[in-house]
Amino acid sequence: MHPYYVQQVFNELRTQALKLQQLEKQLEELQKDVEILKNNKSAAIGPINYHFEQLKIEKLEGTLNIGITPNEGNNLDEAVVNGQTIGSQSQDAEKQALSEKISPPLAAYLQNEVPEQFVRRARERNANINPQYLQMVTQDLEQQMDGRIEEYLSQLPVAQEGRDNIEEVCASIVAQIKRDIDTAVQRHMELEDKRKAGLV
Repeated sequence: MHPYYVQQVFNELRTQALKLQQLEKQLEELQKDVEILKNNKSAAIGPINYHFEQLKIEKLEGTLNIGITPNEGNNLDEAVVNGQTIGSQSQDAEKQALSEKISPPLAAYLQNEVPEQFVRRARERNANINPQYLQMVTQDLEQQMDGRIEEYLSQLPVAQEGRDNIEEVCASIVAQIKRDIDTAVQRHMELEDKRKAGLV
């Protein structure tokens, strides 16, 4: 072998030996740190006990969602079905006409039936219901109706949109949204019961 190559190999071995020594030092330092941390008991956290039954809720505010959360509804315009965005499908004149046929029966249901459901369920639980609270919940549901109608209309197959039985489609969507409302009212009342019992 040529002396030049021997010198290069020797230099490379020396460099590797120095790096190995540095790594061994770092390993020893890390092991010392780990031992210090193991022996240091002051960083330990004891058990944390939560006493939810001691919480007092003075005011309950928010939105009563039926079927879909607000954030999920915001992204519907970005979804693509059969090469078309859902947002462009929902602006169709035909869907607008369907929406106008669906809205009145739902508005009547919200104004007449939903308050009756709350009152009936409150009687079953021997509870009183605040008329202002009832009005707030009803208005909240009314604000969500256009989004719910649009959601159900966006789920209609393209072939179904042009069918002659528009009344049947409208009645079906109205029935589905009424079921959503009934479920939301029931869940809301159950949540209120749990809240009053201190379970939430």
